[in-house]
Amino acid sequence: MIFLRKYTVLFLLSISVIYLPNLSADTIITKILNKKNIVNETIGIGSTVILSSSDLSLSGESIFLGSAVRTDGHSTFDIYFNKLNLKIEYIDSHRFSNRLPNLQKVLDPVPQVGGTCTGYAINNYLNQISISSFIGNGRLNEKLSTEEGRTELLVDSINRYYLMSSHRYSIAGILKGFGSDYGFTCQSLQTNNYEKVKNKILSQLDSGYPVIVAFDFGPEMAKSPFRMEKVDSPESELDDRLWIPRKIGERNSGGHTIVAAGSFVFNQKTYLVMVDSDWSEPRVWDMEIFLNQKTALEEIDFVFCK
Repeated sequence: MIFLRKYTVLFLLSISVIYLPNLSADTIITKILNKKNIVNETIGIGSTVILSSSDLSLSGESIFLGSAVRTDGHSTFDIYFNKLNLKIEYIDSHRFSNRLPNLQKVLDPVPQVGGTCTGYAINNYLNQISISSFIGNGRLNEKLSTEEGRTELLVDSINRYYLMSSHRYSIAGILKGFGSDYGFTCQSLQTNNYEKVKNKILSQLDSGYPVIVAFDFGPEMAKSPFRMEKVDSPESELDDRLWIPRKIGERNSGGHTIVAAGSFVFNQKTYLVMVDSDWSEPRVWDMEIFLNQKTALEEIDFVFCK
């Protein structure tokens, strides 16, 4: 499916995916090996842990990739990269007998309806800022505290991008407007220098705040760098396709917008945890393959708010 950013929104439906705890599954014990310090977070994305369970396939050294929460604040699953089987595992949060406090949160997004990825990404960005312990003037957290407020913010995000004449199709302009409403400031970046992009993104993520990424993609979808499994789910294998920025010289096949929520390092390579409204679970990008000097970097809009 191709998603074009310049898409007129006529109607909107939002669908929430409900995860029920697996009460019959064996519990898991977590032990911290190496904590990655994130501002306002005890355990940041990228921390190394040991998982212990009677299910040996889940046991061993893993990298913590985030504690997923829905827009209503309900915890759904914790995400770990199993370093033994090289698999990203989405594990029901109820399975952890000693669930650690103050885990860094990552949004479990509402799947988008139609070709409205940028509107949903703006809304996801605001939600991710909120769960990143942002306070501002207090109005954003107040808005997101009720179902009515969350629905209004989603509709407002879509309307501002696709329908309103001021800042239409300008992510930076729209987020600066929301910043005036909620007490944060934003900067945008467009450059063809990969090292500058990498350093800016990692600095923002290490401060605990997300990055919104808007790009044009090529004719083919990429594959996830690792296998993914929703543990104990009847449909455990997840779709491994990813929209990524097009390479220089590739045909422009459309546009997409997503949110980077965290980063981690494995085998001396850097990976990003991404919130993509095409999927109901966060995904992982290989930063050094999907964003490098062969990528059409100058076409990508990066926006950083805090």
